[in-house]
Amino acid sequence: MAFEVIPAIDLVNGRVVRLVQGRFDAVTDFGDDPLSIARGFWREGARSLHVIDLDAARTGVRPDAHRALIERLARERPTGGVLQVGGGFRTVEAIDDAVALGVDRVLVGTMAFREPTLLDEAVRRHGSRICVTADNLAGSVRVAGWEEDSGVAVVDAVIDLSARGVGCFLVTAIERDGTLAGHDVRQLTAVRAATSGVLLASGGIGTVEHVLATRDAGADGVVVGRALLSGAIRLADVRYAMR
Repeated sequence: MAFEVIPAIDLVNGRVVRLVQGRFDAVTDFGDDPLSIARGFWREGARSLHVIDLDAARTGVRPDAHRALIERLARERPTGGVLQVGGGFRTVEAIDDAVALGVDRVLVGTMAFREPTLLDEAVRRHGSRICVTADNLAGSVRVAGWEEDSGVAVVDAVIDLSARGVGCFLVTAIERDGTLAGHDVRQLTAVRAATSGVLLASGGIGTVEHVLATRDAGADGVVVGRALLSGAIRLADVRYAMR
């Protein structure tokens, strides 16, 4: 796949927010109109969109309003674009529902590390639509909305899951997330060596140079949230730099 910059929208109670290092006591609010924000990204040339339901990530229950929004985003996304959604996918039925709504890529975290047999079933049913989120703090994968440590090292997790048929990984360096300080490129390089699957990076992107560094480390795409929402970088500038 061609390297892609994927704008991010994180949801809490219907509002678009960004956290710092996954902390719910360090929230920046970007308003109550996620659909309008998504449309803005698409007008600027984005093809794909990354949506995280933080309420569902913490509780395992998706608010009805968030489900309705996901369905609307799936209908409106650009032709050929990818809608990837994470947060709260702890059963195969929840994944089935997302796919039925039109989600192209389902981001699975807690299930992958707590319920491996369910993950295997999800991969059997949905194949490349399943992307495991290797969200990690100091190299150890976190689950349950980043609130609990799985005790599994990120590279070891990727090696094991690749052998079980997972073909997509999203690696987030939690300590960098929301800081605009750049991704952990060394870690990303190590994960790239551990899998031949699709590799997406997230966490800390604050400049065009950070985007290019993830690409040069072997990522197939990078998720950008705060920097785009705040205007620190523009999609047009990124596209120009990648020419």
